Amino acid sequence: MNACKETSRRDQFFMLFLFITLLVAGARVHAAAPPPEGNPCRGNSANDIMVRVGPLCVDKYEASVWSGPAGTGTQFPQSIPRYPATFPENGNWTEPLYAASIKGVSPSTFVTWFQAQQACALSGKRLLTNAEWQMAAAGTPDPGLKGNGITECNTNTPGSVLTGSAAHCVSKWGVRDMVGNVNEWVADWIQGPGISASGAPFPNWNPDWLTITSATYGNDYVGAINEAVHLEAPQTGPNSANAAPDGMPSGIVRGGYWGGQDLDGVFFLSAGHTPTSLDNATGFRCAR
Repeated sequence: MNACKETSRRDQFFMLFLFITLLVAGARVHAAAPPPEGNPCRGNSANDIMVRVGPLCVDKYEASVWSGPAGTGTQFPQSIPRYPATFPENGNWTEPLYAASIKGVSPSTFVTWFQAQQACALSGKRLLTNAEWQMAAAGTPDPGLKGNGITECNTNTPGSVLTGSAAHCVSKWGVRDMVGNVNEWVADWIQGPGISASGAPFPNWNPDWLTITSATYGNDYVGAINEAVHLEAPQTGPNSANAAPDGMPSGIVRGGYWGGQDLDGVFFLSAGHTPTSLDNATGFRCAR
């Protein structure tokens, strides 16, 4: 009887030892396993295309915003309202919208920094930092006045073109449309609480140690920064830039837009508008 119990204990210890050994070995095999076959920067669907940029996965195309994940359902903005009330300008959504990197669609514009940030996040992505955007844009041609949006980057036409339309507008990493077409929000903010577009002249970058954001943005404290203009185009309606200051710092956009001509390029950086701004020349792209 005792011999049987002893044998049972030995069997139990052996099985426990074997289980632990296999578990450790499995962890080692998992840690050393090669990356999955195919593109390690797969997007959220076959149409949501990302490419590898150093350690990052970056949207190949400028973002479009959709009601369904990975570029399904309704694309925004629309005419009126541009975005649903459930996805407001301050980013405090109650119903999600999603950003996707899809070829051959209009890049989404009239989008604030807050909406762009949330659309990326809801898609499991994020806005690029300023430095990451610079890295991804390396080698993108700068055609200036020759930018027709067909063969060359869209830098001298009447408006934006569909994503990926400009055949030669591609960076060394394979990212498309990083020069011209639409300005692109990046994650970084810089100096500047907003003033009315029709307000007093710029204060020559004199520091203002205290400002308060507008009620829409929580009446929150913002300190030790300078001034930037809130822009909304066209300049009409109750949310016009001429209505009131919004008290927000300046958001950064990169790359330039369709009419920037010689001013567009991989080193174009504008910190002239607050992250609450929205217009038909500013969009974004995401990374992961």
